[in-house]
Amino acid sequence: MKGLTTTGQGSYHLRWLVGAVALLAVGPACSRPTFEGPQIQDPPDLFIYDANASQGRNIFPQRQQLRQGAWFSGLSNDDEHSSIFITTHAGPSSRNEIEAGRDAQANRYGGLSMQYSPIGSIWIDGRTAWGWTETQVYRGKIASLEYKAVVSYDTVSYAIEFHSSQPEWMNEQKLKAVVATFAVGRTELNVPAIIVLVVVGMAVQIFWSRRKQAA
Repeated sequence: MKGLTTTGQGSYHLRWLVGAVALLAVGPACSRPTFEGPQIQDPPDLFIYDANASQGRNIFPQRQQLRQGAWFSGLSNDDEHSSIFITTHAGPSSRNEIEAGRDAQANRYGGLSMQYSPIGSIWIDGRTAWGWTETQVYRGKIASLEYKAVVSYDTVSYAIEFHSSQPEWMNEQKLKAVVATFAVGRTELNVPAIIVLVVVGMAVQIFWSRRKQAA
């Protein structure tokens, strides 16, 4: 009986070790973004995505719009709400074009109650993008804050616009941190990790086959 107990413990420890190695191999086997496709990779908690959302004001109103969707704060109300719009425009965008789009909106909607900051660089999806803040003031207090950024690729440009009138989000650095998680996500296979996983599986199979033969 004592020998059977020792064998059982050895089998348990072996299975535990094999399982741990397998988990370590499976983890990095596929490098998956939180959301595939052009998307915010770290949306705030309680935000809900609507793939059919649209808005009237666009940074490039004259350019072909290919797609639009948005995240909305799930617990919002008429007075306090947040949204993160993602708009896909045809064609790449230079800094001058992005600044011209910002200037056009500032000229049309800017004033004492709506203030536009100069554009500045922001690192998004491994490349330099350009963004700015828009601050709405009401009775001397900030009523809403919005951070907009445009990131350009070879054939398209993405405008990411995080607007909020919720006190917990009316902070430029918080808005920028969320916008900066945007990425054209895709699943990538990690070949070395997959090879390790296959080798571990083969070793386990050989071990149990020899054990059965010995028995």
